[in-house]
Amino acid sequence: MAEDANTTLTQLQQVIAYQFRDPALLKRALTHCSALRGAITGHLERLEFLGDAVLGLVIAEYLHHSFPDKPEGLLSRMRASLVCRDSLLVIAADWHLSACLVVGEGERSARGVKSPSITANAVEAVIGAVFEDSGWDAARRIVLAAWQPMLADIGRVDTRDGKSRLQEFTQGKGWGLPVYKLTDRGAGANPRFEAACSVQDRIVGHGQGERKKTAEIAAAEQAWSKLKDE
Repeated sequence: MAEDANTTLTQLQQVIAYQFRDPALLKRALTHCSALRGAITGHLERLEFLGDAVLGLVIAEYLHHSFPDKPEGLLSRMRASLVCRDSLLVIAADWHLSACLVVGEGERSARGVKSPSITANAVEAVIGAVFEDSGWDAARRIVLAAWQPMLADIGRVDTRDGKSRLQEFTQGKGWGLPVYKLTDRGAGANPRFEAACSVQDRIVGHGQGERKKTAEIAAAEQAWSKLKDE
C-alpha cells in the first residue's frame, strides 16, 4: 500500500463518494492473499465473490429497465461487456486503486501491482465491502456512478466478443472458420495461456490470458483488426 495508508484510504473513499462505517472492511477488500503469508481469511477474495454478484445484479437491473425492448440475449452480452476484466480495470484506474492494494512483494513492481486480475478483482471486492457495510442502496449508487460513462455508451457498443465478430467476418468473406491453437504455459505462469489465431492457414492474431477463452478472444480481436484493414 502507499506509504501513508490512512491518507490513501481516505482518498479512495472520497473518489467513490462513500465513507465506510467499518474501515476494516475496506482494508480487507484491498488486501490480497499474497500479503498474508498463507492465511485463508482476511483478504479480498471473499468480498470479491460477494461484489461480483452485486455488480452483476446492479448492471442487470439497469439494463432491464433501460432497454425494455431488447431481447435477453443482447442484454446478457451488454452485461458481459460491462463487467468484464477490461471494464473493471477502467474503474480501477479511475479509482487509482493500484496504489491502495496490499500485495506480497512478488506481486508488485516499480510500476504497480503486476497482475491486472488482482486489480480487477479488488474493484469487485470494494463493491462487496460497501454492500457489507451499508447494503444494496449504497452499493448500487457506487456502481452506477462509477459505470456511468460506460452505461451511457452501451447502446452503441458492439457487444459481440472478438471470436464471434471474427467468425462472422471470415464467413462473410468466404474464408471459413478461424482456427485457434492454444498453449498452456502451466499454473505458475502469468498469463497462463497463449493463443494463436489462423485464417486460411495463416496466423493473423496472437493473444494471452489467464483463461483459455480470454486468450482466444484476445487473439481473435487482433486478427479481426488486422484482416479488416487489408
